Parts: sequence; C-alpha cells; structure tokens
Amino acid sequence: MDILDAIAPLLRVSQLCNLWQWRVDPSARLLQRSRWLELYSLVILFVSSGYLLYGLFDESRDESDEGGNETSNIGHTVDYIQLVGIRVAHITSLLEALWQRQTQQRFFAQLREIDRDFASMLHIDVDNAKLRQQMTRRGLWMLAGYIISQSFIIVTKMFSPDHKFPIYWICYLLPLLVCGLRYFQIYTAVLIVHQRLELLHKLLESLQLNEADPQKPYACMCIKEALQMQVAAAACMQRLITARILYQRLWLLVGLLNRCYGLSMLFNLGNDFLAITSNCYWIFLNFRQFAASPYDFMQILGSTLWTTPHLGNVLALALMCERAAYFTTRLALSLHHIRVDLQNDSHNALVSFNFYCLLPFLLLLLLQITQFSLQLLHQRLCFSAAGFFNVDCTLLYTIVGATTTYLIILIQFHMSEISFSNASDGA
Repeated sequence: MDILDAIAPLLRVSQLCNLWQWRVDPSARLLQRSRWLELYSLVILFVSSGYLLYGLFDESRDESDEGGNETSNIGHTVDYIQLVGIRVAHITSLLEALWQRQTQQRFFAQLREIDRDFASMLHIDVDNAKLRQQMTRRGLWMLAGYIISQSFIIVTKMFSPDHKFPIYWICYLLPLLVCGLRYFQIYTAVLIVHQRLELLHKLLESLQLNEADPQKPYACMCIKEALQMQVAAAACMQRLITARILYQRLWLLVGLLNRCYGLSMLFNLGNDFLAITSNCYWIFLNFRQFAASPYDFMQILGSTLWTTPHLGNVLALALMCERAAYFTTRLALSLHHIRVDLQNDSHNALVSFNFYCLLPFLLLLLLQITQFSLQLLHQRLCFSAAGFFNVDCTLLYTIVGATTTYLIILIQFHMSEISFSNASDGA
C-alpha cells in the first residue's frame, strides 16, 4: 500500500479543515496543486483573523463583565485568555499549512523515495497497511477523548447561571478541533518516521554475523566455502552502506517535518501551557468557594476535564518524539554489537581457512562502522518547535515547573486583591 493511500482519510479531513491544500491524483498517486483548496484556505484564514481582531477590540465584553462578583470577573478573564490563545493557535496552524505546502509535498516525495529504497536495495517492504491501522486506532482514541471531555463540560455548565457559556463553548470548540487535527497530523508524521527507523534498527540487528562452526576444522574448509563467506561479507558491508544512506535521508526527512509543523508545535504547545495554567487557577477559585454540593463537584471536575485534551496532546507529542529520537542511540548500540575480531582468526564472524583473503573486507567493514558511528553522533534526530526548543520528555518538566510558578504568582495576586478589597470595604 502506498503511503498516500494509507493516510488518505486523514488527508480528506485535513482538506475540509484547511490543513491540506493538495489533491491526490488517483492514477499516478502524485500530489497535484489545487487552487480551489488554496482559495478556500485563504478565505477561512482571513475570516478567522478578522474574528480574532474583532474579539480583541470588542468593548461590549468589558461592559458585560462590569458589576459581576469577583470570581465571575476573574473566571471570565481567564476564559477570555484561553479563547484568544486557542484562536491564535488555530490561525497559526492554518497559516503554516498554507505557507509550508511546498515543504509538505517534498516531505512525501522524499518519503516515497525512501520506501522505494527499502524495497529495491534491501528487499524490505514498508507495511503502510499497519501504519493505517495504528493511525486509525489512535485517531479514534483521540476523538473519543475529545467527545467525552467536551460533552461532560457542556452538561456541567448547563447548570451554571451563566447562560452565555454555550456561545463561548462553540467559539472555543471549533478552533480546538482544528488544532487537535493539526496535532494528529504531527503524530502521524512522527509515526511514519518511527516506523522507518524501526525497520532500519531491525536491519542492523540482522547484521549480527554468524560465527563459523566450531566443530568443523578450518583447515577442512574448501575454497567454495571461503568464497561464499567473502560474498557474505561483501553483502553485509553493502547493507551497512545502504543503512547509512537511509539514515541520512531519514535525518533530512525529520528536518522537513520540523519545517512543516515546527511553528504549529510552538503555538499549540504554548496554548496548551496557557490552558493548563488557567484551568488550574480556575480549580483553585472553585475550591475557595467549595460548599460540598454536587454542583461544586461538577464544576471542579469540568475544569479538570477541560485540561485533559491539552495535557493529553502535550504528553502524546513529547513521548512520541522522545521514542523516535531515541532510535539514534539504539542504532548506535546495534551497530557496535557487530562482532569483528581482527586478532583471532579462529573466533571471527567472517573467518575462513585463509584469513588474509578476508582482511580487506574486514578493514572496510570497520571503516564503515566507524563512519556510521560518527554520523549517528553528529546527525542526531531531534524534533524542534520552530527552533525554540526540542520536543521531548524534558518539555514535560519545563511545563510542570512553569505552570507551578505562574500558578503561585496568580494565587498571590488573588490573595493581595482580596486583602485590598476587604481593607477598602472596612474603611
């Protein structure tokens, strides 16, 4: 199965959400430019930008918030900050998808060349059908999480006296789903790279050269067997050279992936950090007025579930990028497990009765292992958010620390505001 056929459902949904401006030619399996999709994306981008600017300079929101109690004013401010953040992330995703459409085409063109190299040079078929099954399963889990969390939130807020929340929820939900789809595009691209790296790792593990039969005297080995071992050594070295070339191309493919989705990762992760911090602050405000009623329980649980999609996106992206980037270390370990002993011809993986006939092959094999080791050292895989930071598990520590810091600052300002308000009332 071709890679474009494997991800065809994702491409169709992305076209609907303005995150993919290419049309797939069903006969040649090539990406063709679609001016209608580009025009559709431009219209939606201008409408979204105009709506964002209108919301930023709309004075009616400030007037509607006046006269409310302290908690509602703070809650409306926090909700407004989240709404602006998700709209900015949405517009950034649309803009990057339109701006980097040529890079997306080069990404899939290079990916198909890598798959052809696996098939022609190594006789390894990339199982894109398995990729489609994994993509479908993860997409269903992700969609189920969004549906459950958002359904519970809207049911919870229906008991709230704030009748404007359904309108706010709809305005928030549409950009949230588009940003979620952008996350799923990134997940799929990382999964594609992960699958090819796993095949490359299995290839290096298969190069664990078989030792000669210790029960058979080496003097009894015939010339035919020696030639067979020379041919095996040459084939092993050729596969190792091919592995180096494929790793180089996968490293370049990761660079294209960072160009395609780096800006979206930066703004979506920033929006997730903002949403997590804001919802934690909202939970704190609910706990201050907690009266052990079912309504209070539902409000706290609703704020917690509001954080779930954002936290889940951060966790999934960090873990997937960490696992894919760790293949550099795994490849290096598998590479150095290839046993080549030039000092002991009776215990050599490529030994024959005439050791010196194989000496040139052994020296070339050691040279290829050394060069591949240097390549793995200097061309480490990393997934970057537009060059600002690498996306891996260290990002989780950073987000947790920053969220704790800003949450403490917000709580201190809140306590100071309460003390100042009580002092003013007493005076």
